[in-house]
Amino acid sequence: MPQYRYTVQQHNINSKFSARLSHVNVYHLNQPSMDIYPGYPYTKIIYVREGSAVVSFDQHELSVKEHDILILNPGNSRFSLLIGEKPLNIISLGIENMSFADIPPEGRVLSLTDERLLNTFPHVSDFIIMELQEQSEDYAVMVNMYLRIILIWLQRHFGLECVSTSKEKRGRDCSVVKEYLDTHYKQNLTLDILSAESGMNKYYLVHSFTKLYGCSPISYLNEKRIEESKKLLENTDMSIAEIASELGFSSQSYFSQSFKKNTYMTPNEYRRSTRLL
Repeated sequence: MPQYRYTVQQHNINSKFSARLSHVNVYHLNQPSMDIYPGYPYTKIIYVREGSAVVSFDQHELSVKEHDILILNPGNSRFSLLIGEKPLNIISLGIENMSFADIPPEGRVLSLTDERLLNTFPHVSDFIIMELQEQSEDYAVMVNMYLRIILIWLQRHFGLECVSTSKEKRGRDCSVVKEYLDTHYKQNLTLDILSAESGMNKYYLVHSFTKLYGCSPISYLNEKRIEESKKLLENTDMSIAEIASELGFSSQSYFSQSFKKNTYMTPNEYRRSTRLL
């Protein structure tokens, strides 16, 4: 009787697949409509089970139909979904710690034309949903194993390369943003400016920064300005309007409002309290 032995070449899968499934959304949309979705801090794999739609970004549109997969890296703008005449049934996987290389900002549509592919992705995605519904022992391990299968499958059949965005890298990126805020807090800073300086899209930036430091970049900026304003109130005779302008607040009233929210005192009350000590 012939015997066969197949040797498995070991690879460091763990380092390549640091991805983690964050959430799964299942949408059943029954009539033609326009739905608006905000920017997304996760990589998304969206599978169209049934129906069709037009996905509209700021300057681009993508059409998707039954058995298409839409790949979206963490995006920097919201998008709208114009549903066709037939009901739309989609599964959306939100994935942390990774993105896909060479995917344009508006995403990429993959069509499952091969019967083998049609027998793979729908079933694996159904297994993920079943695990999340039942939440049996080690269900989180199972859903991330299924995610690995999907990522390998996308690489194998479509040549998509997974790029790890590790916690260490996110921490370094966010520390660059924090350092920039610490040195440029007097300037008129916006999320768009911080995004351009850091190379991170603004929704991913807010998500990562908040997760690391417990507040959004703009909240951190505001707190930094308030702390600096306390020093000026204590040690100078600058007027409230001058301090507001010096520290980049849009107006004196906004500065006073922000200061009171932070300290429970107006700037003048704070100044008087420090000079009575």
